[in-house]
Amino acid sequence: MNKGTKEGTQQEISFTRILNQKNNLELWRRLEVDPQGHYAIRVKYQKFGAINGSKVLPKADVFIAKGSVATDYLKLKEYFLDEDDLEEFALSPISGSGISIKRADSTKYQIMKMSPPTFKKLFRSNMLAAGASIYCNNEKDFSKNHKILEAWGVVENEFKAYFNEALDIDLKDLTTNIDRTSLAKVKKWSNNEIARIINTDTRISDFIFYGIGNFEEPYTATWLFVHNVLVKNHIIPFNITTGSGRSRGDYTIVLKPS
Repeated sequence: MNKGTKEGTQQEISFTRILNQKNNLELWRRLEVDPQGHYAIRVKYQKFGAINGSKVLPKADVFIAKGSVATDYLKLKEYFLDEDDLEEFALSPISGSGISIKRADSTKYQIMKMSPPTFKKLFRSNMLAAGASIYCNNEKDFSKNHKILEAWGVVENEFKAYFNEALDIDLKDLTTNIDRTSLAKVKKWSNNEIARIINTDTRISDFIFYGIGNFEEPYTATWLFVHNVLVKNHIIPFNITTGSGRSRGDYTIVLKPS
């Protein structure tokens, strides 16, 4: 299975090799792990996500495992190890060692992509996702708004009632130019409200940024390797978008670094 883009995959392989060569021990010191008897393992396979309800790519791209790997084998593999090697040498994964690897040249990588079922499990309603996904700029797109509500499983009358009360507006028609201003208010407020909830609800932010509550260890991301620097993972400033697939019927809420 190819994991991520070609460039992202190469970044993960390179990072794994650098750790396993153990020439520069700064990364190991940052991880607070003794390099002796420990190895970096690249994640190769999808894992079951409890919230996703299916196998998906985990948050961690690389993790640390304890055990012994023959030096000759390491050299033969050019110091690259993955989950097949984990099983082959009966290595023991270290809890809390998961590392999310970002391309060195990437500033707009995807933090999280939420489908309607996943968003509803997290936020317990898809109303805000529907509001954030609504078309409000080009009149030619307004006719697609019924499809937006359908995709997110939101009833139109309930949508209007919710936002009319929340924003003190009089939203009547989702498909014509008459309510353009109100629809723009709905979209802006929904994005802001989603961001507010993420920043204040630990259960949701833990899932989005770390994978906690979704994946077992070591597949959560305790660490973040970004711009060639290893740091403790954290809630970074983000923007909310609908992704690039909305026009094709792929309805999602996407978080990217701001």
